[in-house]
Order: sequence, then structure tokens, then C-alpha cells
Amino acid sequence: QMAPLYKKITLPKLDGPFDRSAQNAHDFSFNMMYAHALEESLRLINIAQRAYDKAVEEEDVYAIIQKKAELDYCLKNLRLSSIAAAADVDEIPL
Repeated sequence: QMAPLYKKITLPKLDGPFDRSAQNAHDFSFNMMYAHALEESLRLINIAQRAYDKAVEEEDVYAIIQKKAELDYCLKNLRLSSIAAAADVDEIPL
């Protein structure tokens, strides 16, 4: 069996008025990383879509096939990352 591709981060239990601060900081940083990854995915999808549209316009069958595969790959990655972000990482089978 393969080792997990990630290491689960466990935060130490804190007492006092700031006991939720560590979890809130962790959640905030995850959301910021996800927002950046989403923005980058959308940027790559836009590039792939324009390249595909150009290939269709030029009626270049080879380029159409290649650019369609690239576009599909970008869209599938976006879907997978959205599923992963919505679920607990431990719930996703590798």
C-alpha cells in the first residue's frame, strides 16, 4: 500500500481565550491556498479554451484533439480539487 501523499496536521489543544485562534488561522490559510489554486486553475482553463477555439477555427484536426485533451485535463483537475476542498482530506481515497 502506498504512503499517503499528505501529512495530517494536528494542532495542539490550547486553553484560554485564544483556543480557537490556531484552528481559525489554519482554516484561513487553507482557504487562501484554495482560492489561489482556484484562480490559477481558471487561468489555465481560459488559456486552454482559447487554444482549443483557435484550433477549431483553423480546422486543425491534430491541434483540436490535443487542445481538447488539455482542456479536459484542466477541467477534471478543477473538479477534483473542488471535491477535495469540500470534503475532509481523510475521506478521499487515494
